[in-house]
Amino acid sequence: MVAEEERIAKAALAEIPDDGVLILDAGTVTERLAAQLPADHGYTVITNSVSVALVLASRTDITLHVLGGRLHRRAGATLAMSRELEGLNVDVAFVVPGGVSFDRGLTSGDPAEASGKKAIMNAARSVVLLADHTRIGYDRLSRFAAFDEVDCLVTDTGLDPESATRLSARVPRLLRV
Repeated sequence: MVAEEERIAKAALAEIPDDGVLILDAGTVTERLAAQLPADHGYTVITNSVSVALVLASRTDITLHVLGGRLHRRAGATLAMSRELEGLNVDVAFVVPGGVSFDRGLTSGDPAEASGKKAIMNAARSVVLLADHTRIGYDRLSRFAAFDEVDCLVTDTGLDPESATRLSARVPRLLRV
């Protein structure tokens, strides 16, 4: 899914305002997004991802905040960071769901991870969902959000036409790249 994730990350760049405050959720696609952030735009990046933090650690043009909490080793993300996000003023959150269920909305395989994703969404004025086509139609253990809580869903062209039609009726903007 390398090529698909590269296209998703590149398309997601258009959702970032100059001097923006961003939250990058854990995931390989957000790592790719972090690596593509243009220089000298005054970004502040908040992340729960160890990998995203490592990608951005040497960037002196970015203010980087790493959220604390217990490390979910499989996800490479910290958990239980809800309190750290309370009161923050974030422009856009980039969230990577474990699954996008047509019946239940956005899902995750771990309840603590789902809680963290919900906190990330609650801290932002705009939520951009980054989900390659293999996550669409897939339901995981814990539901963390409904489709109407998302401003944009960016996926790849591997998404079948029927699923694209169903998603277009549920999310304000669907981008297939």
